[in-house]
Amino acid sequence: MALWTPDNDLIPQVPNSGQSFFALGGVETSHRFSQNQLTGSSGQLWVSYFTAIANVTVTKLGMGSANNTAAGTTLARCAAFTVTGDDSITKVAQTASDNSIGASTYTHYERVLSTVGGFPSSYTFLAGIRYALGFLHVATTPCNLGGFNFSYDAQPPVAARKIDGQTDIAASYAVANLPSWYLAAWLTARP
Repeated sequence: MALWTPDNDLIPQVPNSGQSFFALGGVETSHRFSQNQLTGSSGQLWVSYFTAIANVTVTKLGMGSANNTAAGTTLARCAAFTVTGDDSITKVAQTASDNSIGASTYTHYERVLSTVGGFPSSYTFLAGIRYALGFLHVATTPCNLGGFNFSYDAQPPVAARKIDGQTDIAASYAVANLPSWYLAAWLTARP
């Protein structure tokens, strides 16, 4: 997956702005048309891969809730990762946990990067490099996410992965612990 190019007629629009995430200097991991509802379970880390087509510096990460609201949230945060050749990932930026994420349906939640733990307040994705964005929700009832259905989920390059049983987003994950998945969460990064 990539930053969607500006000449794409179906480029997603930022609500109420008339501009695409790309035009705003941002990243989104899939288009927002023909979306699926991604039903997850508490402690499930959703990971969506992309290859940057331009150098992009971001200060915010986001996700889109879908058709149900969260209850009993104890952790909800997004993260950005670098990706190795075998698709293992290492966390390079993250947001603080915010228990209000997922409280409303069909809402884009965007949070600034947190410097806690020595992470940067901004991060630059470099053109031609493969990255991933992730979202983890620990809750009695996690919200559904907006996302996209990919056929042949194990066909390289893998577009999406997920891992169960997480209480927070770890510093890194080996690809052996990240099964490929046919549903990719719609995740965003923006200046």
